[in-house]
Amino acid sequence: MLDPANFSMASKFDSQVHRMDAALSNAGNAVSMLQTQDGTLRSVGKALNRMGELAILAQDITKSDADRALYAEEFTQLKTMVSDSAGMTFNGVKMFGSQSKAVTVNEDGGTTKLPAINLQADPYAVVVADETAIDTLDSAAAALGVVKEGMGQVSTDRAKVGAAQASLEAESERLTAARSSLTSAGSRITDVNYAQTVTKKSAAQVQLQMATAVLAHKSINPEAALYLTL
Repeated sequence: MLDPANFSMASKFDSQVHRMDAALSNAGNAVSMLQTQDGTLRSVGKALNRMGELAILAQDITKSDADRALYAEEFTQLKTMVSDSAGMTFNGVKMFGSQSKAVTVNEDGGTTKLPAINLQADPYAVVVADETAIDTLDSAAAALGVVKEGMGQVSTDRAKVGAAQASLEAESERLTAARSSLTSAGSRITDVNYAQTVTKKSAAQVQLQMATAVLAHKSINPEAALYLTL
């Protein structure tokens, strides 16, 4: 049987370990969401890069209006892709928006905030606006400036996501190390008490066996028998 004080300590350690497991699960899921979010931003960045190329091509004075219309069609499709990315979800949770998300990352309920990445705010909103087009030389020149701003914002947002991911991974490493220490400490307490219990039980069994053997030989002096069972 565990010593009451040691039992209480081991129970506290066990409870803390379970809370750490939950926090580790939260952090792991948040990292997965950030990775998905970064993948989406990477795709948006590629789309904006292509839109920049199209805006340059549309400013070629040797191209006809028909050629420029083909560029404009692809440009519009890419705008739709960027716009649709704003509604992407992870396990039913919207990844992008104006509000940051708090993730519980330790056993005491402490949180860390994920950055708010809003693909519906400027300059993304300007990029996908109806007036952003490349169907004329002038509009293509204006669109290029807008797209460049969007590309700069993608770089900034991806850096924010990367920083948040690094922070969560560091917190996970801390939790893992702390969990290992607590588990080892709890095991040592349990093992010591178990060993003590087994030793006491073994001694009691030996005494019982001796007493049984003594009682089986009625010819033994009662005083000697009492001495042997002590």
